[in-house]
Amino acid sequence: MASTLTPPRVPSSDQRRMALAVADVGWYTTENLFRETPDSRASSLMLRCADVRVAWSKGERPWTWNRPASSASPGLWRRDLVLPTGWMKTYPRIGMRPIARAIRRWKSEHAADDPLALVMTYPYYLHMADRVWPDRLVYFNVDDYRLYWPKVADEVTRIEHRAVREADLTVCTSLHRVEELRRAVPEAADKIRHLPHGAPSASIPDRPQHLPSELPEDIAHLPRPLIGYVGTLEDRVDWSLMARLAGSNPAASIVLVGRVGPDGDAPWQADRRRCLASPNVHAIGWRPQTTIDAYNRSFDLGLIPYRVDHPFNVACCPTKIMDYMAAGRPVVATDLPECRLYPHLFDVVTPEDFPGAVEARLAAGPDDGRAALRWEFAVENSCRRVAERLLDWIEA
Repeated sequence: MASTLTPPRVPSSDQRRMALAVADVGWYTTENLFRETPDSRASSLMLRCADVRVAWSKGERPWTWNRPASSASPGLWRRDLVLPTGWMKTYPRIGMRPIARAIRRWKSEHAADDPLALVMTYPYYLHMADRVWPDRLVYFNVDDYRLYWPKVADEVTRIEHRAVREADLTVCTSLHRVEELRRAVPEAADKIRHLPHGAPSASIPDRPQHLPSELPEDIAHLPRPLIGYVGTLEDRVDWSLMARLAGSNPAASIVLVGRVGPDGDAPWQADRRRCLASPNVHAIGWRPQTTIDAYNRSFDLGLIPYRVDHPFNVACCPTKIMDYMAAGRPVVATDLPECRLYPHLFDVVTPEDFPGAVEARLAAGPDDGRAALRWEFAVENSCRRVAERLLDWIEA
């Protein structure tokens, strides 16, 4: 049962309601955040934009594309747009036109008198800003986008720095990216802020959970203690570490929830095969996002076993931080920059010390004495409260 968090904030007499257009909510964490934007303060449009190839690969067919915006909840609308391949990087000025039209139409129909705040989750959306004339421009950074498009990294850097300079506010989910952008664009340093991912309010229980919950049916047969990880089983995971962990804890059940992906000849894939071959490792595959909370709450111990030398991991704010905070379970994490911010909430250790930290945590039992701290942190940083924080910054 979800907790009752902050009540809706009522705008003051001198505070105008806002029209908030988010381009786009391609990550579930971004969608979770803006879905909880209080309708007392803003009318919101969440756009999900994809090119033809991506839409087709997901099973979407042309007769379902580009439908009008639909109401998702009071004050919140959604619209999916399928655009020609190359619309973002190759032909952005042309590709942004349908998105700009969608925003202008939504605003005229649902928020005509409200000032418009445009939230850009990729720097390339800057090409759209002069087509919608926002009153506030926000650059919302969740990753180092140079890693997405390494062949045009210099171009990405150039347009990102321009976006930071021209935006009224830049927010980054990781402190590492805040520091990078402040160094790169010092004239905009005071407009760049740290805003980590929030915890969906529905995932936060009414009270701290000091002990693990019952196991989901598909893993109910596994013996405890249960060590869990939820996420794509890709190269960002330290598979050499995970293989050692499986071997040093033969009595524990290690549950991996996520897609395994294709195999290959890379060294990390060999380590993954070795890990998955261990009799106490159970890779149960992908599970719907709505069921993930049940797995997280059932673990005796949650893991963030990411490689500390992987550039994506260095730049990111791991979504598992807030997932585990809401679940209340003890956590052992490798010492990524963002994880180092929370040593009071969970164990942050080097890869060399990771297996020993897991063994010590299991030996101490499923309650590490910090469940209440994690629960309080999740409540204070629910998606609802993080969204309120963002609106405060935009209005200021």
